[in-house]
Amino acid sequence: MPQADFDFVSPPEVIGTVTSFFNGQIELDPASSHAANTLVNASKYFTPAENGLKQKWKAKNVYLYPPREFLTSTEQPEDTMLFRRKRRFQKSAQRVWLEECYRRYMRKEFNEAIVFLTSSEVALLTTQALKIDFPLCILKTRPALLIDDPDLNKVKNSRCYGFIYYFPDFENINERVYRFNESFSELGRVYY
Repeated sequence: MPQADFDFVSPPEVIGTVTSFFNGQIELDPASSHAANTLVNASKYFTPAENGLKQKWKAKNVYLYPPREFLTSTEQPEDTMLFRRKRRFQKSAQRVWLEECYRRYMRKEFNEAIVFLTSSEVALLTTQALKIDFPLCILKTRPALLIDDPDLNKVKNSRCYGFIYYFPDFENINERVYRFNESFSELGRVYY
């Protein structure tokens, strides 16, 4: 998967809340880098060269902050539905990664996931079109993103908004959704 000239890393306060929510350990970050993982500290992560869209996501929990660029039809995962004719077009990487996360969640490749999005179109419109109806936290302030480089410098004048989706654990759905609400309500407004 080609890597953009530069990408962003999640805000430290989001990572701190996610790590705490996952009882101190993020097991898998499928869309990461070596620099980003110095902050995320996931047990396992995939870099752009490894292309997490083509890897197995077997893990207890997943944290995903998808890249921001667009993906051509050849860079997107194949549609596994039989007899579905689908026009393939260039899509937002955040949309492609969210769709893939949802597919893998439904196949139970992992127990639960937190997905951090900075595209309001993907977070609010694509999720409705795909009928992804999970707990959502809309950050109360614009996220303080970092630049994905060895120094993790702060992004100046970030204009994006932050959205955090929770794909709940099937085993303890009520308890985990309640805990998501408790944990993330400090970062923004939680809807479930």
